Amino acid sequence: MNKEELIARLGASMEFQMVANLTSIVESNDVKVVDLLAISFHKKKEVAFRSAWILEYFATHKPDVFIEHIAELMFLLDKQKNPSAMRHYAKIIALITDRKANDIYKEKVATIDFEPIVDVLFTWLVDTEVLVATKVHCMQTLANLAPRYDWIKDELLETIDHLVDIESVAFFGRAKQIRKQLKRIPKTV
Repeated sequence: MNKEELIARLGASMEFQMVANLTSIVESNDVKVVDLLAISFHKKKEVAFRSAWILEYFATHKPDVFIEHIAELMFLLDKQKNPSAMRHYAKIIALITDRKANDIYKEKVATIDFEPIVDVLFTWLVDTEVLVATKVHCMQTLANLAPRYDWIKDELLETIDHLVDIESVAFFGRAKQIRKQLKRIPKTV
């Protein structure tokens, strides 16, 4: 399916069948990840959101296909301004950096310089306009990267302490889990 056809399918009314419709698009094996990345910046918010949702589905269910596009996703991260798409971008990065990630991701992640990504994640984490779901995925990714970048742990704990009284109960719940995860990281001297 070409890019224009994909945009048309993503822009069609989905009512209560969104997950089934989007899943069928992916399972058709006729979609290019590079097109989804481009469409995740579409001016119609629902089209961009659906494209980002499919990207997450690819990352989760088709890592052998998605792996080749991680660098592009990372490059586009700070350019993404659609709140719903931001959530999926952040979740994808949390998934691929998780210690239980698919082995194909572990190898790739080990070769990536995440410093620029870390800056974006901290920026999103403290931005009052960013959705809580996105912030939760940012926190998770930062915690996942803390063993690799030893300075993240203290910075993230301070940021969580600052935000915990400002954010919602959902944020507080994940913050508690993240603190536990960070406590398991040995102190560096």
